[in-house]
Amino acid sequence: MYKLFFSPGACSMAVHIALLECGQTPELVNAELHSATRNPEFLKLTSRGQVPLLVEDGFVIREGAAQMIYLLDKFKSPLMPQAGQARATALEWLLWGNATMHPAYSRAFGAKRVSDDKAVQDAVLVSAITGIQKLWDDVEAHLAQSKYLAGDQVTMGDILMAVIANWSGNFEGRIKIGPNVKRVLRDVIARPAYQQALASEQVEYKAAA
Repeated sequence: MYKLFFSPGACSMAVHIALLECGQTPELVNAELHSATRNPEFLKLTSRGQVPLLVEDGFVIREGAAQMIYLLDKFKSPLMPQAGQARATALEWLLWGNATMHPAYSRAFGAKRVSDDKAVQDAVLVSAITGIQKLWDDVEAHLAQSKYLAGDQVTMGDILMAVIANWSGNFEGRIKIGPNVKRVLRDVIARPAYQQALASEQVEYKAAA
């Protein structure tokens, strides 16, 4: 039995979708990241205070990429090839989402925390959005040559990319997502597992419009 501590629409949604894609229905526990008091069970299990947090029969995994790779390997999901260059490419794009695109958005979300000076906040935000836009422009060019991130089949990197893309609405139209990326987003969010996760977490998807 899996228990997933999540925050609606956050990166934890990718792990939620991975579980559903693997035929697992997790117990969902809102970590309440944005409330005055976070979920006490969540805080007892991790001092990092970050989602996703996955518990499998008492075994705790605290990093999202590790959770996704573990689950996809365990259940032999086609979202993660088992060997060779196909696996290397799928891992590259999953980790691009986890270690490159996600931190780029984190810098933008954290702009107001870097200083009490609004001018400094604005400068940090502009810099962060510029970095995010370059990443989207790069992947747009890649997807002009490739059906999905890792080739002809959807992999976990596409799903994580779709989760992250939906955060762009927090920045008032300042992030532009191109037609090739949107083509992939539409394919990915149409998957039954993705639709189930959106409904469970009560998240509206806007990035593919």
